[in-house]
Amino acid sequence: MFRNSSWLFSAKGVGAILSIFYLAILTRSLGVAGFGEFMVIVGAIQVLTAILKLQTWQAVVQFGVPYLLAGQQQAFRKLSAQNFWIEFIGGLAACLALWLMLPYGAAEFGWSKPVEQAIMGYGVIVFLSVRSTPTGILRAQDRFGGNAFGDAIIPIVRFVGALVLFVTVPSMTGFLIVWGLSEFVSFVVMWWMVWQRQDWVHPLRESDAIEVPPPSRQEFMAFLLFTNLAYLVSVIRERLVVVIVGFFVGPAAAGLFRLADQVANSLNRLAEVFARPLFAELSRLFAIGKSRESRALFWRSLKVSAISGGILFVGLLALGQNIIALISGPEYLAAYPLLLLLGAATIISLAGLGLEPLLQAAGRARNALVARVLGLIALGLLLAVFLPTFGTIGAAWVMLISAILTTVILFISSRAAIREPQRPVADSSII
Repeated sequence: MFRNSSWLFSAKGVGAILSIFYLAILTRSLGVAGFGEFMVIVGAIQVLTAILKLQTWQAVVQFGVPYLLAGQQQAFRKLSAQNFWIEFIGGLAACLALWLMLPYGAAEFGWSKPVEQAIMGYGVIVFLSVRSTPTGILRAQDRFGGNAFGDAIIPIVRFVGALVLFVTVPSMTGFLIVWGLSEFVSFVVMWWMVWQRQDWVHPLRESDAIEVPPPSRQEFMAFLLFTNLAYLVSVIRERLVVVIVGFFVGPAAAGLFRLADQVANSLNRLAEVFARPLFAELSRLFAIGKSRESRALFWRSLKVSAISGGILFVGLLALGQNIIALISGPEYLAAYPLLLLLGAATIISLAGLGLEPLLQAAGRARNALVARVLGLIALGLLLAVFLPTFGTIGAAWVMLISAILTTVILFISSRAAIREPQRPVADSSII
């Protein structure tokens, strides 16, 4: 798991370093209000993606790893093709939704026709770039190096594109084109990595004698539904709040909130570095019946995440103002209190790093979803109270409270899986 984490950490490390530069160009070129509008656009596209374009990588890992362990390559290819079409059809639905909704957003923010067209182009590229399925294929095959390379392409293209715009004519339209191009290039690279090794045999192959039966349609759809709803809740929590702040408080407030969230999100990327290999490894251990090893792996990951989270928050407390001033200039220093609250929220979530992967790998995806939904309901109710009265600082406090509540519920929901973490033969809890 640490080997695979190191691959993702290298990609996230490249992204973190380059994002400092392209974020600096973006904030200084567009100003506080322009940056806020840009983040509202990107956030809205991401929310639409989460609602309509299903994430399939977890399904590929969950149901594909047993095929690979048994050497059933044809069954694995069939599963991958099925997930490709699920993701692609969802992307088409998202394109239609954006086309219908875009005129209302343009009227609200006063976007020009070129900006409106750029938003539509950016959305189409994001929606139709099928990246989740190849991600699942590479992770199921334990090829995290290829996955890391595909992920690293996005910040590289954004950095180069932002640099070109900085020395020419920076504009909202130009940045949207660059962001869309980064998604498209990553999409091409990911599938190229997949096609490089179509005859992959899993290195942890345990048995040739047992043929793994395919999951039932009900089991497959239930797992896909619950993991995607959990992902949707996570995206809404991270992205929709920025959109809401932009609509109800203003673009400048959304810009400050999003800058703080972007810096705090660098901590969340660290969490993803460990969580994604952890899910793949737990799925592999469950598939071969090693419950004791899966329990030990979970507790080790929990210890690592708790220690690293504490260190990161101390660094944020000491260097947060300097980071904001260095990246975006003194006019953004008002984002520092927001950064501390959002950073604390991210670190609270980091403390429960292994809980959701454990539940999903153990066939208890519904428990993870319930925890996320309850946290989201609390987020919505508290936003309705805090945002009108306290503005952006109120929204940041709401994010922190919601993170604490979600993590506590995840711990409570995970007790059975921690005590007895074997996957049931027929798990009725997800049907």
